[in-house]
Amino acid sequence: MAKKRIVIDAGHGNQDPGAIGTTGKKEKDFNLTMAIKLDALLKGNPNLQVNLTRRTDVFLELKERVSVANKMPADLFISIHANAASSSANGTETFYNRTTSAPLAGVLQRHMLAATGFKDRGARYGNFAVIRDTKMDAVLLEVGFISNPEEEKKLFEDDFQNRVALAVAQGICEYLGVPFDVQAPTLPGQEPVKVTPYPEMSVTVHTAAGSTYTGYNVKGTTWVPSRPIGELIGGRIGYTKGKVTINGEAVETMNIDGVGYVTARDLTKLLDARIFWDKTIPSRVEIYPKN
Repeated sequence: MAKKRIVIDAGHGNQDPGAIGTTGKKEKDFNLTMAIKLDALLKGNPNLQVNLTRRTDVFLELKERVSVANKMPADLFISIHANAASSSANGTETFYNRTTSAPLAGVLQRHMLAATGFKDRGARYGNFAVIRDTKMDAVLLEVGFISNPEEEKKLFEDDFQNRVALAVAQGICEYLGVPFDVQAPTLPGQEPVKVTPYPEMSVTVHTAAGSTYTGYNVKGTTWVPSRPIGELIGGRIGYTKGKVTINGEAVETMNIDGVGYVTARDLTKLLDARIFWDKTIPSRVEIYPKN
């Protein structure tokens, strides 16, 4: 499979500092730091080719940034920024220009929000040159407000930057449908951040003792943990020569973090259960036992 080409754009640079924070910190420095951290998380992924519009404190015209992506040509363009308005303005938002870029904006906004903990300002239309004139899916990320004293402080904390870079990297891989298979940074004083290898699915089993489990979307196929779900809906789950067996029949198996996963369709078909994917929220799966 050909590598997906990603261009990461650190906004502003050199004589163009971007917005200035309440303590004098410069947006251009935040943008570049985040671009380099994101590149470090993605560059080892064998499915991706990552390029930065700048790696140092240099200035590029908007048309030059666009040209880097269009000439490649890139599959995704991600421009990183910090917002500015009044000192009370706050939150995280993601801009797209073309409707075809809206799904990418939605995925990255969701991941960023979980990492920043800031107010959700949404995935929104914006008429910015770098996302208007590029020819691929393109978004502009406004991580937080450098003009807000509390958010400015967070924006320049190393732990916060690592968390946001990790979230954006995972969002990119989710959108492209490729595994995120690099080691996540460990935050001081915390347990290592768990990195899921594939986009997550929420799998709810509707029985009296039912519960919700985490599944994964692997190239368009839903994989679910075999034993807890299989036993909840009345199956006999075993293992033979590295493969899960359902009522004695061996099925295709994937090992994720030491747990045996099987395809949702195999599990439900062999146990005569019903399965539904939520049309409004594709990552949500509902499983019902046979009547």
